Amino acid sequence: MRIAVIGAGASGLAAAIEVKRTDSRHNVMLIEKNLRVGKKILVTGNGRCNLTNLEAKSESYYPSSEFTKPALEAYGIEETLAFFEGLGIHTHTEDGRVYPLSNQASSVLDALRFECDRLGVETICEYAVKRIEKNGKVFVINGNLFFDRVIIACGGKSNPVHGSDGSGYRLLSCFGHTLSDNIRPALVPLVCDNFPKNLKGVRSESACVLFENGEKKVGWTGEVQFTDYGLSGIPIMNLSGFCDIESGKKYTVLLDLVPSLSSDEVSSFITDRIEKDKDGKAENLLSGIVNKQLGIAVLKMCDISQNEFNKNISTSGVKRITAVLKGWSVSVKNTKGFDFSQVTAGGVRTGEFNPETLESRLVGGLYACGEVLDVCAECGGFNLQWAWSSGRLAGKSAAEEA
Repeated sequence: MRIAVIGAGASGLAAAIEVKRTDSRHNVMLIEKNLRVGKKILVTGNGRCNLTNLEAKSESYYPSSEFTKPALEAYGIEETLAFFEGLGIHTHTEDGRVYPLSNQASSVLDALRFECDRLGVETICEYAVKRIEKNGKVFVINGNLFFDRVIIACGGKSNPVHGSDGSGYRLLSCFGHTLSDNIRPALVPLVCDNFPKNLKGVRSESACVLFENGEKKVGWTGEVQFTDYGLSGIPIMNLSGFCDIESGKKYTVLLDLVPSLSSDEVSSFITDRIEKDKDGKAENLLSGIVNKQLGIAVLKMCDISQNEFNKNISTSGVKRITAVLKGWSVSVKNTKGFDFSQVTAGGVRTGEFNPETLESRLVGGLYACGEVLDVCAECGGFNLQWAWSSGRLAGKSAAEEA
């Protein structure tokens, strides 16, 4: 049997390997339009490749947590660690995030490439799949390549410079598959309205809550990075996948800049600093709990000059400062878009695929895995875990069915 895997990213490489491991008699062709395979893997985890997360489970994925269960149960965290251990990749863990011991994404990609070569996977790069047709039981790619089974592993639309440009959506739509209504960039910085540009480069451990049309939607705590256009950092990027900007809904992020302190504790701290340094300037008033530039920005939002003497700050002024520190509401104008996003929220509807095999319910012999499907998760290795799990399940299923 001839089996094509279209897209040589994380899920595609895993699928190709699993086909050959399941039944080495199959001829597997891994087709990639880029100059080389696994280009996007090289930039994951800031170049370190965050392989998985020890907390990954079906509930980690939205909006299709039930759909992900069979793949994650068959090829979960333990199986992923064993899989890479078998490829010669030792790992270490940081706060649940699993990285190769080398801390180099290139070592992960090399291990996957070498395994494909060892198993006899035929790899073709710089080859764009423009169309797929099915004649009887045979799939025809670009009019001249013929296969018995096809696995679509083209990714979503995020970071198109590394190959994910939405081509998988088009290929699957040729067979009647449909897309979710809200395909959008996820794990991406947020562009905010009227944002103080002088905060660029400032970092702050903060609790972040996203509101949609005034209603609380989701929240994360972690290091927020302030930019000249808005907000970034892991908690912000986690929130971003829930921002459906094109829907016309209004989004705001509520920042608690001192999540380790209660409002009363913040007020007491400010009052105490005023009492102990009455003749001091306000610009230094908050430097004991937040970055100095951030503190000055907070004062400005409270209509208090940084050159004001502390003794002139009233009780109402302390209340205003506390309110901003514990609940700075930032209006979201947009995201930085697909070019700056790590993954895509939305995709091909999962209801059109059998979760036990990842085979299309519409076309026999057609499979899909990875980011092309409507499955998304937060930062920290969760999305790569889905790539390995779904890729291996699709590969095994295609090999056994064939």
